[in-house]
Amino acid sequence: MSADHEAFVGSRFDALARRFKAEVAAGDPRVRALVESLGPLTGKRILDLGCGKGRYAKILSAQGAQVIGVDLSAAMLSAAADLDRVRATARLLPFAASSFDGVIAVEVFEHLAPGSIDQVCAEARRVLRSGGTLAILDKNVWSWSARRPWLPSAMLKWIDERRGLWMYSHREPVREHWFVPGRLRRQLGRWFADVRVVHVLSRAEQGRFPFEVLPATRLFALWAATAAGGPA
Repeated sequence: MSADHEAFVGSRFDALARRFKAEVAAGDPRVRALVESLGPLTGKRILDLGCGKGRYAKILSAQGAQVIGVDLSAAMLSAAADLDRVRATARLLPFAASSFDGVIAVEVFEHLAPGSIDQVCAEARRVLRSGGTLAILDKNVWSWSARRPWLPSAMLKWIDERRGLWMYSHREPVREHWFVPGRLRRQLGRWFADVRVVHVLSRAEQGRFPFEVLPATRLFALWAATAAGGPA
């Protein structure tokens, strides 16, 4: 079932590749959160799971990291010409054990088959060196919408799926899976020595209530999971 799920996800990204941006601003709060979770990047080897067009990889590379990208979509990878990259599944990474200092997954886990998350975590832990970090940036299911205040983001997603405005419609076999921050933290704790959750304040949320004062209402969360053997 995971292979069928991945084939569908890859085909959707192939079909919709033009929708996805090739750049992200270096000052974007999501970028800052990732960099802070990984620590100084000079000389580090970083694996970008679901790298897409390489927009985050470019920034990490500019800060001194050696970045390798992995993605299911051939169309997305073809647009990441300046990135060392391979087409593969996150469930079975084509890399040796303990070969990376960090692994990032930006809006990737939401596309995984729910039953495959532990397998992906196990693979990320396998390729990480002791003390390395898995940094997951993804959607908080309890968040509120900055576009339409006082509505839950998940409700807007539900509506847009039925209007044909989302990546997957409600009639398709795959749906984006958003996360309860504490629940995913506990799941990551099966594989990692320490897991921290940061609620990232996006540009659209800055200076606005409730996002400034209630972090749990923010759309993006970052889970920073540290592999045993290094500082927690």
